[in-house]
Amino acid sequence: MPPAPSRQQQETYAISQYFTHHCIWHGSKALYVCRMDFIKFPMSRESQNEQTWGFGRIAGFPRVQGAIDCTHMALQVPFNNAELFRNKKGYHSLNVQLVCNHTQHILTVNARYPGGAHDAFILHKSSVSRIFQQQREGHSWLVGDKGYGRATWLMTFLRSPIEAEQRYKESHAATRNIIVQTIRVLKQRFQYLDPSGGSLKYSPQQISEFIVVCCMLHNLAIMRGQALPVGTAGPLQEEDDDDEEPGEGPIAQPPHPRGRQRGDASRARGARRQLIMDQIA
Repeated sequence: MPPAPSRQQQETYAISQYFTHHCIWHGSKALYVCRMDFIKFPMSRESQNEQTWGFGRIAGFPRVQGAIDCTHMALQVPFNNAELFRNKKGYHSLNVQLVCNHTQHILTVNARYPGGAHDAFILHKSSVSRIFQQQREGHSWLVGDKGYGRATWLMTFLRSPIEAEQRYKESHAATRNIIVQTIRVLKQRFQYLDPSGGSLKYSPQQISEFIVVCCMLHNLAIMRGQALPVGTAGPLQEEDDDDEEPGEGPIAQPPHPRGRQRGDASRARGARRQLIMDQIA
């Protein structure tokens, strides 16, 4: 889905701006209907084993089913609830959650939340959380950065590891890097998704659907082995990791009862400690 042609290009081909936007909108709508054919989390045992094997080859991190992160995609100032869309860097955006596999294939995309939403809040509300809580807890996990809360199915970055945990830290960082690379490739394929390309001049709902379509087309390119177009491999605007603790920001993570929160954290620490002792160290 290319960006709208410049005015000079429109005049050259006698295409009006209205007609251009009309084509982009209706073309995106038609593709959006097919999204589930190209973006879906694998549920079969065979697919899960393939992903575990693929992630394990990166740095030896076992039983990984996906790498997760969020990224901001800029938009023009919305008419309603504009401050909810202002992110910590000061511009308006959608905070988009992505989960990918070891081949940079996007497994899930959640583009419904404004830039003020914390990564942990989006994960808490997403289908990914429900999938792992109900079916995979204790058997496999995602890898994510330190901005996420603790869960037995989400292995996060260690801030200050002791010697025995250093191998975990290195393996985790190398494995999680696949989602960083995936986001970079996605924004190189569709450069108007990167904040350096300016803000998209559509409503948040329309942009949300555009983003999903871009992820779908990215997966199709991966499946067909299509390389990035020439001239798109330049540096894009870097994004800092979300260092805020879960619960901060305009849209924070919903609080759990204090006892349950302590229990979740304790179980998560136990799962990570067991993983370090048995398979990483």
